[in-house]
Amino acid sequence: MSNRTLNLTDPLYDYVLAHSLREHPAQTALRDATRGHERATMQIAPEQGQFMAMLVKLTGARNTIEIGVFTGYSALSVALALPADGRILACDISDEYTRIGKPFWAQAGIADKIDLRLGPALARRR
Repeated sequence: MSNRTLNLTDPLYDYVLAHSLREHPAQTALRDATRGHERATMQIAPEQGQFMAMLVKLTGARNTIEIGVFTGYSALSVALALPADGRILACDISDEYTRIGKPFWAQAGIADKIDLRLGPALARRR
C-alpha cells in the first residue's frame, strides 16, 4: 500500500480508518488483492481515495482523466462517486496490473464508467 497520508501512530491511524473510512466492499477487496503485490506502494492510501471521491462529488465532475491506473483503486473510488452518466478516461501502460482491478470494477457495478486505454498517455493527445 501507499504510505499513508496521515502522520499518526499505528494505533491512531487504525482507529481513524475504522471509524471514518467508508469503502465499498469492492474497494476493500481490491486493496486486499493489491496488498501482496511487489509494487503495492504505487496504490493510493484509502483516505486518498475517499478524498478524491469527495472532490468528485463537490465539484459535480462528470468526466475525469486518470494517468496511471496500476490496479485501479483510485479509478474505482472516482467511478463510484461519479453520477450514472459519468466517465473516466483511464490511461496506463500495463495490462498485467490493470487486469487485477477489472473484476473489482465489475463487482462494484461501475466497469462501464471506466474507459481503460493501454499505451503511453501522451500518445492519446489529439
